[in-house]
Amino acid sequence: LLALFEAALAVSVLCLIGLGARAASVVITVIPIVILVTVWATWIIDYTIDRVSLFALVFSIGILVDDATVVVENIFRRWLEAGKTTMEIAIDAVREVGNPTILATLTIVCAMLPMGFVSGLMGPYMRPIPVLGASAMVFSLIAAFVFAPWLAMRVRPQLHALEAAEKREARSREFIGRYYRPFMKRLCTSGPLSYGFLIGLVMLTLLACSMFYFNAATVKMLPFDNKPEFNVVINMPEGTALPVTANVTAQLSEELRKIPEVTALQNYAGTSSPFNFNGMVRHYFLRKEPWHADIQVMLLDKEERERGSHDIAVDARHRLWDFIKANNLDAKVQVVEMPPGPPVLQTVVAEVYGPDAETRRQVAEDMTRMFEQVENIVDVDNYVTGDYEFWRFEVDVEKAVRHGISVDDINRNLDMAMGDFRLGDVKRAAVLEPTWIVMQVPLA
Repeated sequence: LLALFEAALAVSVLCLIGLGARAASVVITVIPIVILVTVWATWIIDYTIDRVSLFALVFSIGILVDDATVVVENIFRRWLEAGKTTMEIAIDAVREVGNPTILATLTIVCAMLPMGFVSGLMGPYMRPIPVLGASAMVFSLIAAFVFAPWLAMRVRPQLHALEAAEKREARSREFIGRYYRPFMKRLCTSGPLSYGFLIGLVMLTLLACSMFYFNAATVKMLPFDNKPEFNVVINMPEGTALPVTANVTAQLSEELRKIPEVTALQNYAGTSSPFNFNGMVRHYFLRKEPWHADIQVMLLDKEERERGSHDIAVDARHRLWDFIKANNLDAKVQVVEMPPGPPVLQTVVAEVYGPDAETRRQVAEDMTRMFEQVENIVDVDNYVTGDYEFWRFEVDVEKAVRHGISVDDINRNLDMAMGDFRLGDVKRAAVLEPTWIVMQVPLA
C-alpha cells in the first residue's frame, strides 16, 4: 500500500513539472478516481486486495495517466491557438485525439492479456495483474474522455497564463532541439551512419537473444524475495530415536549460529514448526515422527544487512552440508525459503504409479538414484518410508493374572523402561518449555 502512494506521488510530481499546475491538477485527480473505481471492480469480480492486486495497481499508475495527459494537453493547446477557452473547442480537442488514444489504450490492454492465460498454479496467482491492469486502463480512458474535459473547464487558465506556459515550453524545446536536431539529421541523411546504426541494432538484438541460448541471463517467473526467515528441514533415517534427532538438530543449529545475520533459532524435534502457506502445501504438518526435525532461522531486518535472504540460505546450506560430511552425520537437510509466489511441493517432483507397492517402491528408489546423478539437482529425497526395526510388546493377560500382575502395571513399567514416563522437570527460573526428567533402561 505504501508503494502505491509512493508511485502516485512520483507520477504527480512529474505531471506538475511537465504540465504546469492547472493541467497537472486535472491529471492528478484522475489517479485516485481510477484507482477507486478499479478497487470497486475487484469487488464486482470477487477479487481480493492483496499484494498481487496492489502490484497491478502500482504497475498501472504510470500508464493510466497517459490518456488524461494527452487529452488535457491537447485541450490547452487548442485553447491557446484559438485565443479563447470555450467548451466547443475542448470537445473538438478531445475528438481530435480520440482515435489514437483509444488505439493506444487497447494496445496496452492487449499486451497485458496474455499474462491471464498462464497455466498451472501460477495462473490464478498472476491473473489479477492483467485483469486489474486492463480494467484500470479502460477506466482511465473513460475518465480521460468524460471527467478530464469537465474538470479542465472548471480550472481553465487565463490566456496570458497559457501564453507564458507556451514560452517556457518553447525554451525547453529549443534547448533539447539544439542537441537532438543535428544528431537526428546526420542519422537520417548520412548513408554510412544510418546503415551502421541499423547493423548495430541488429547485432545488439542477436546478442540479447543469444543470452538465453548460452544461459547468460537467468529465466524465471519471479525474482528471489528478501524474507526475514527461512527453515531448515531435517530428515534422519527411519527408526531414529527422538534423542538422537534432537542432538543432531542441536549441532546443526549451533553451526547456523555462526552466520552473522542470524538473530534467533528455534528447534523442533519430533514435531513440526508452525507452518505457513508454503508448509501447508508441502504437508509439513504431517511431520510428527521421531526422525523429523525443523530449525526456524530468524534473520536481521533487511535494512540492517547487506546480503539477501537467498544468499544467506545458500550459505547456510553449504555450511550444513560441510558440517554433516565432516562429522559423518546420517542426516538429510533442506534449506527452505518462503517463495515469492505460490508454493509448490518441491522444485522438481516425479509421481510414480504402479500395480503394487513393491513395484512403486523399487521404481521410486531407482528414480531417486537417477535424480542424484543429474547436475544442478540437489537435496534429492523421496516419500518412501524405509524399513526400520520396532518393538511390539504383547501382554499375556492370563499369565499376568495368575501371577497377580495387572495390565496397567505392566504398561506403566514398560513406559518407564522405554523412557516415556516423566519423573518431573528440571526447575529453572524462566524457560520457554520444560526439560523433562525421564528414566530409561539401557537398550544397547
